[in-house]
Amino acid sequence: MNARGVCLHVFFCLIASSSTTTKEETTLYLNKRGNVEELRSILKFIGVPDISLSSKPPSHDKLSFEKSSECLNKLKSLVDITNITAESELFLDAAGKPSAGLTTGNHFWIGDYEMCKTLRNVTRQDYRSCKVTAQAFIEKSPIPLTLTWTGCIPKQCQNGSLTEVLPLLGDWVTEKTKGQITLNRNKWTSDCETDLELDAGAYAAITFLAIVGFLVVVGTIWHITHPIILSLGKKYNHDGSDTVDVDLDNGGIQAVEEISAKVTESPFSNAVKCFSLQRTFKSLTSTETKAGQVLCLNGIRVLSINWVILGHTFAFVQGKLSDQSYLLDLIKRQGFTLIANAYSSVDSFFCLSGFLVSYLLLKQLTKKGHLTLPQWIAFYFHRYVRLTAPYLMMILLEGFLYRHLVSGPFSVEADIATNHETCKKYWWTNLLYINNLVPWNPTASPCLAQSWYLANDMQFFVISPIFIVLLFLYPKIGNKVNTVALGCSATAAGLITAYYNLEPSMSLGNPQNFVKLYRVPWVRITPYLVGILGGWFYWCWGEDAKEIVKIVPLWKKAIVALPFWVVTALIEYGVVFGLWSDLKDRFLHGKAASNTDSIAYEAVARIAWSLALLIQILLCQFGLGGFINSLLSWKGWLVLSRLTYSVYLIHLGLICLIMTETRHSFSLEPDFEMAVFYLGVMLMSYLAAVVLYVCVEQPIASLESITYRKK
Repeated sequence: MNARGVCLHVFFCLIASSSTTTKEETTLYLNKRGNVEELRSILKFIGVPDISLSSKPPSHDKLSFEKSSECLNKLKSLVDITNITAESELFLDAAGKPSAGLTTGNHFWIGDYEMCKTLRNVTRQDYRSCKVTAQAFIEKSPIPLTLTWTGCIPKQCQNGSLTEVLPLLGDWVTEKTKGQITLNRNKWTSDCETDLELDAGAYAAITFLAIVGFLVVVGTIWHITHPIILSLGKKYNHDGSDTVDVDLDNGGIQAVEEISAKVTESPFSNAVKCFSLQRTFKSLTSTETKAGQVLCLNGIRVLSINWVILGHTFAFVQGKLSDQSYLLDLIKRQGFTLIANAYSSVDSFFCLSGFLVSYLLLKQLTKKGHLTLPQWIAFYFHRYVRLTAPYLMMILLEGFLYRHLVSGPFSVEADIATNHETCKKYWWTNLLYINNLVPWNPTASPCLAQSWYLANDMQFFVISPIFIVLLFLYPKIGNKVNTVALGCSATAAGLITAYYNLEPSMSLGNPQNFVKLYRVPWVRITPYLVGILGGWFYWCWGEDAKEIVKIVPLWKKAIVALPFWVVTALIEYGVVFGLWSDLKDRFLHGKAASNTDSIAYEAVARIAWSLALLIQILLCQFGLGGFINSLLSWKGWLVLSRLTYSVYLIHLGLICLIMTETRHSFSLEPDFEMAVFYLGVMLMSYLAAVVLYVCVEQPIASLESITYRKK
């Protein structure tokens, strides 16, 4: 049997098994709707083989129920078509049912959540919206099928009772289909929405929000009123000898800012003003640049984070597609690989981070010769404080507060519920940036799913001076050490892939790739090391290369630059789209990638991608970027690039909230619907990031600057 009819199989089996009608009653009912033979013909036409459907539903004894439970008896009374009551009518109306598109993979039978609330209000009984999932294995199909049903469940079937009944129904389905459909007894899940109480984490989140809100309001008011307060006396001795007269009624307002600029403010006043929206918005929207900035990085950052959002958006949406066959059509398109294999976007961020840390630290070492212990402390303190403040905010929100903001049958989704449990136990590992290693549990859901990247990046930053100082003091040794580290990391990736027989990418559906390869620092450090070498190269020869290129004719620049651009573009194309054939083999034909291909890809792909990106950055900086450099260095990217960190922290939780609140399945054919949804998620992520940036990220950065670095 193929997947075309499995939903109808299960639907009719469950309805039949739950019915208490007699043979005569069922026959009468079927005669009203059409006889059994007509129903068989319909099922056969849409691809469902004969499953011995008769006018007499099987008795409950045949379902192997040794003794009826309170839950089962309640369900039997609700689906008894001979005794329809107002309660049973609302129950059936609120329950999910097979809808159009069954034969093309619409396996979401989503009920009416609002009707469930009506049922609860009308009957005054404790009905809850619940989600039931089952994993079905269809004969000759390599991929299991997940069935999802939502509806209104009575109190008798909550707290695990429903889970006890469902596997027995699954056994009956397997028996009646003669093994063509097997419902995994261990994969039945039933989750019902519950009344949640605020815990310590939620109160901490609310307190944190209140403090930040208070500081923002006070800081903004103080920033606006402080100059006016200084001028109220009309005479202010600002330098010990001169007097400034200010007439507020005669254009004197213009002098207020001049007075404020001449006043040496107290540390407290400066600290309060750090939270001023007027100041933080000005910092966000400024497009001023300084000499020596690598402006093309701004465009790369924004494009990369948008690529990350695209990959994550589709990853969540595909689980609720009403037309699963559409996924197979997408896989046939080569362009879809850009979404399915979007993981290189993260390697871009690792490469950029290593490049900037290396280049800036080398410039500082050049200027000072060496760093003292307080300066090294400042080096780490500065990084930790700036990253951790907004990070802590999102841990509190997503880990403890989001679960109180959602409702409906999907409010118990794993990404929301298990996030809370992990955050409650292991929030401290996030603040220490070791959450990619602790807890070392392959099945544990992380506290903030995207936080594995932050842990890796901080760990690389901590050890980066070892490589950078060696490059500064002993370039030959430093290059050898970096090269050996690159080789060791690539070798580790290949050996791990070979030992665990892993696929070349998570896009091929093996969750072990994330645990064994994707999140661990000894594999992910390769782009960072390439970035460190790139920063050192630019520090050594960047200015000289710029001067040489300036005097070279345009046609010679094109001759020199074009081969580099073509080769690097082909490398990037190969890294991303090279898996297209593997995707087709895996999902269309059930054929796994060869172990040799997997080892080669995992060992080389990250180095190849980051090296190609690094060469393109250097070409832009040397004056060989042409219109590409002009595009990436556009000043508009500067504003958006300041938001990329906050966008990264926010976007995944936002997608979870949207998907959890969704009351329906998605249809992405035509592609326009997916484009609209993606653009909506991206826009909301940036808007939310503005709030996080102006209220937390930038104020803390300013506060850290005036309280520590100026000392």
